[in-house]
Amino acid sequence: MRRCLLIPALFLLAGACTAREPDRLVIGVSYDRPVSAASPQSDEDMRRVLDLEAHEICTRGYDPVKVSTLAAEDNQEIVTEDLRCRNYHVDFTPDFDFN
Repeated sequence: MRRCLLIPALFLLAGACTAREPDRLVIGVSYDRPVSAASPQSDEDMRRVLDLEAHEICTRGYDPVKVSTLAAEDNQEIVTEDLRCRNYHVDFTPDFDFN
């Protein structure tokens, strides 16, 4: 019975440790705003919104790839940030001290 549980666990661990193609792991988050709202304060607010969306997807943090602004209808623009989530790693060291 123990072998039946050990074999799938080893396959899952091996699948989590395989290398991935970095170009395929770029995802994007976006938000819209009025065109006339482009100011330093508005840009900072937009960065906060995009950062919150990115942290909902990438729990271990992310690395930005590209930020772009696209024109939209009704005097709006879409701000898009492409990002790559940071890799997960298995750490076997305990977070506490026994002393």
